[in-house]
Formats: sequence, C-alpha cells, structure tokens
Amino acid sequence: MVNVMTNDEIEELVGLKDNDKNMLKARNNGLLLTDNQISLLERYNIDASKCGSMSELLYMIDQVDDPEDDELTYLAEQLSEIKYYKDTRK
Repeated sequence: MVNVMTNDEIEELVGLKDNDKNMLKARNNGLLLTDNQISLLERYNIDASKCGSMSELLYMIDQVDDPEDDELTYLAEQLSEIKYYKDTRK
C-alpha cells in the first residue's frame, strides 16, 4: 500500500517551509545575508552586525580557529560569491 503524503509533509521534507530563512535580506549594515547564515555565524561568535563590509565579514570568518570546518568554509564560499556579483561591474 502506498502512503500518500500531504502537501505540508512534502514541503517540510524538501525544505520549502524554511524558504524565508534562506532568502537574502539586507541587514542594517547593508550586508545581504540569510537568517540561516546569521545563525551559523552566531554559533561561531561572529557578530555580522559589526561588519561594515562583506570583506570584513570574510576576514572574521577566516580568523576562526577551525579552518577545517566544512560548514564555515561553505559559508565563506557563498559570501565570496555574493560579494563578487555585488561588486563586479556589469
């Protein structure tokens, strides 16, 4: 017998319920960050609100003691890409 899933169950399974947490938002300091990125930074005691630029935030991430952390490395790559597309002249 096939178990039929509801739309809510499917959305939760594929992560659509957290869509708002994955949307880039302009923060008070002008940085474009998602809520999930902010929570990850907070786990490493990095206060993104004190950064004046994406370069400064990337520097703070680079100063974390654990450079082998895949999650933090992935975040730095994402932020570098955001910085590139925001700052590159089109």
